[in-house]
Amino acid sequence: MNRTGRCLIRVPVCTVVAAAALIGVVGSTTAGAVTRSAAHPPGYPVTVTSCGQSVTFDSPPKRAVSNDINLTEDMLALGLGSRMVGTFGVSDPMPAEYQTAFTRVRHVSSHYVQLEPLVALHPDFLFAGWNYGLTEGSNLTPTNLSKYGIKTYVLDESCAHVEPGKTTVSIDDTYTDLRNLGTIFGVRHRADALIAAMSTKIADVHQHLASTGATPIFLYDSGEASPFTAPGLALPNDLITRAGGTNVFADVKQTWTTVSWEQVVARKPACILINDYGTPTASQKQRFLERSAITKGLPAVQHHCFLALAYDELTPSPRNADAVVALAHWLHPAAFRS
Repeated sequence: MNRTGRCLIRVPVCTVVAAAALIGVVGSTTAGAVTRSAAHPPGYPVTVTSCGQSVTFDSPPKRAVSNDINLTEDMLALGLGSRMVGTFGVSDPMPAEYQTAFTRVRHVSSHYVQLEPLVALHPDFLFAGWNYGLTEGSNLTPTNLSKYGIKTYVLDESCAHVEPGKTTVSIDDTYTDLRNLGTIFGVRHRADALIAAMSTKIADVHQHLASTGATPIFLYDSGEASPFTAPGLALPNDLITRAGGTNVFADVKQTWTTVSWEQVVARKPACILINDYGTPTASQKQRFLERSAITKGLPAVQHHCFLALAYDELTPSPRNADAVVALAHWLHPAAFRS
């Protein structure tokens, strides 16, 4: 503590008093520095924003848990596998580049996170999202989990479920997650390097597509009675745009949602992007679209314009830049011929 005052007694006494005070201040400051150093590692505490809420970390988490394959890939891509005590919700094969690190982390369940198994891991951190393991009105909310000493960072794209004011979703949300994880765990340099590599891939696509038109795309996730898709506030909308396409449901300002087949038919997609995960498989989904009386007349079906990309490419993850590259080459192959 630094105090300022005026000495009103004679100089010799004042000098002695001032010297004693200085020694006290120096001693107090040194002791305080030692105490602060013991309490917080260098660079901490840090604060990040999670769905509009500030979350402060006094030190890097040591017992982290992730939910779903794409969020787990974020953690592994930043080299955080050694700080993880479990994952939930990984039901599809892990990409080769993360497989070795993934095998060293306990995979608790292929189902989404549940409270009791989560608490049993004694975690200090959970990376999940709204409808990616977190559910309003349940015991799986950041507020409730804090009762167990668990701090939660929420997937940025998923904030659209709880923030009515969120009007855009893009790959910038993926970058935000990576930066915030880098800040939380003290590996911001890794996050910055990963973001730079992703940005370079997308910038190269942009250069190739400078003079191409936009192809109307329908993203088919699942559903036969009515289709589940990615409208304007779901990440694929931005990935499609960056790849030289236009999402036929871009004007629907919602996150992942169900629409009607009549709406799909009315919007006449020229190509169909299939979200490939679990069952039915991508090929089974394509066969359904080709045989259904409602969809077999679509321009995309008539011209056999289909592309399947993995779930973890189309949801926020380090693979989003690769998805943009794959989409661009599919939609505009001539632009990439040398």
